[in-house]
Amino acid sequence: MKVFHYTSIDRLGEIAKGSYKSRNMPGLGATRRMGHQDNEAFNTCPVFALLDPAPKEWVQNPHFSDIWQWLTADIGDLLLEIETDPKKDNVFVVDRAHIEGFLYDDKTGIPGKFLHISRKTAERALMQSKIPLSDFLAREQELQYSLPEVIFTGDVPFNRLSISSRQPLIEAKRAKYGEEWGLEMRGQLRRILEAGLWSLSAEAMRGLQIPVSRERR
Repeated sequence: MKVFHYTSIDRLGEIAKGSYKSRNMPGLGATRRMGHQDNEAFNTCPVFALLDPAPKEWVQNPHFSDIWQWLTADIGDLLLEIETDPKKDNVFVVDRAHIEGFLYDDKTGIPGKFLHISRKTAERALMQSKIPLSDFLAREQELQYSLPEVIFTGDVPFNRLSISSRQPLIEAKRAKYGEEWGLEMRGQLRRILEAGLWSLSAEAMRGLQIPVSRERR
């Protein structure tokens, strides 16, 4: 199955070539800590992903109404797909609402189970919500996670990655700012493709409106 990870166009080169974040191996490096006060959270450095390009739990959450705006302001616009086998990979789901319930200033309407008294207890609850992706998929309706977030507890190799033909953040900005928005980004992406660092399906090329050089026609 596929899960989804947002990045910036500027990171595509280092993802393809490898960097210190991925121990110089091509792919996504698991470097960002889950937390800072709970021991397990501090010692867990995953790659984060989502179950859908624009999950309804994040876009239309009844308890955290602006969470999608907060998230998308903190990530890149370019959507990658990660191919994963939930039964074989070290991939899990946590409920991010435990952290957001603590961080939100306006706690009106937030369920009590997310209103933790300290950052440490919020991080502990986050880690206790960790469940293998395969189990989450089997029990999704029962669990009812408010803000499900996918985590890989190790680096994601480059051969599992592809640039998605679906690009909701890019499409939203194009709709807001006009067709001229992103011309520089699309030109940069074209140059990355021509350098052979990434490949892109024809469908994704059309969706991203990537200009094609004459040499490639």
